[in-house]
Amino acid sequence: MSEPKNSGMDFSIEEYRTRLQRTQEGMAKHDLPVLLLHQPENIQYLTGLDIGIGFFSYHAVAVPSHGDPVLVMRDAELPAAHVTSWVRSHTSYADHPLEPIRASIDAARRALEGLGVAGGRVGVDEHSWFLTQERSKMLQALLPNATFVAEPRIVDHLRLIKSPREIDYLRGASRCVEAAISAGIEIVKPGITERQLAGTVFGALVNAGGELPLSGVITSGNRTNLLHGCYGDRRLERGDTVNFELSGIHHNYCARLMRTAIVGQLSAEQQRTAETISRVQDEAIALMRPGTPASVIDRACREPLQAMGLQKAFTNRSGYSLGLNYRPSAGEFIREFLPGVEWLLEAGMVFDMRILGGGMGFSDVVLVTERGPERLTSMERKLFSCI
Repeated sequence: MSEPKNSGMDFSIEEYRTRLQRTQEGMAKHDLPVLLLHQPENIQYLTGLDIGIGFFSYHAVAVPSHGDPVLVMRDAELPAAHVTSWVRSHTSYADHPLEPIRASIDAARRALEGLGVAGGRVGVDEHSWFLTQERSKMLQALLPNATFVAEPRIVDHLRLIKSPREIDYLRGASRCVEAAISAGIEIVKPGITERQLAGTVFGALVNAGGELPLSGVITSGNRTNLLHGCYGDRRLERGDTVNFELSGIHHNYCARLMRTAIVGQLSAEQQRTAETISRVQDEAIALMRPGTPASVIDRACREPLQAMGLQKAFTNRSGYSLGLNYRPSAGEFIREFLPGVEWLLEAGMVFDMRILGGGMGFSDVVLVTERGPERLTSMERKLFSCI
């Protein structure tokens, strides 16, 4: 596959314009003259804008029902827009010592007025963590003639079906996270600290091509019940369980992988439990074909483990969608596998499929194709014995 024409952009202008066209088609169906979006993934999906941690400050994109978008930006980030984005219309603001919120939101007002849509219906992403109450109230104060309505997650749903290049980036992210966990398992032994494991793991992740942020779960012994536990200074002891759940990030696309190791020899019970979980997971993944109800997949993950007593209280998700992603979440969570969900699988969707039970956990990245499921992570799924 050829590289994007602009070396600073992750996709071709043609791909971005296709995304914009589909967004505007969705806007027409819902009678929305303009969207004002704040979710970093959606801003980047439509415009290419990549400012890393810069999204802590106010950024948005105004998408009209016809024509090109306008980026609302902190002026210090404009050089990144010139390199990473195809959008050439910007409304910027400078840091203000006394009224920082008003100064930033006033840039959004100017963007909407420039598009001639400041007095009508404005679709906003109320589900975005970045549209805080403070920012929302200021928008209403500065645009008293606008009617703000919750947009129906138009761009979120477009993001669920990955393009060939997006899948390439997820393959790259999968290779990075596999290299990291493999490196960690290689040095598991009595006496080593979780912090030392983290140093090796994150070094391997960077060397394999992984990008910021570097994050994940590394826990051992009595700390393995911490679902999202960070590494600490605990020293590994013989017989310990060590859990790794890490993210590999490539062009801001995130792959997730979970594996478990035992410090020492495996017991017969541990071996049987690991093999059972792996079998259940294989059987559930085999069902992941276009048109299959998500509830069928979730049931295939959940019910066997509950029947065998490996998950007495299975309240968490058995899988969730992956793709373009910023912290703090590890996944898109636009689609989740839970009891009673009613959506259907489609070709091009990518998921982190995960099962925890018996003190251990395994996950893999799975792409749904027209031919059936394809694992993007290929690391052996087993309980590792580190002697």
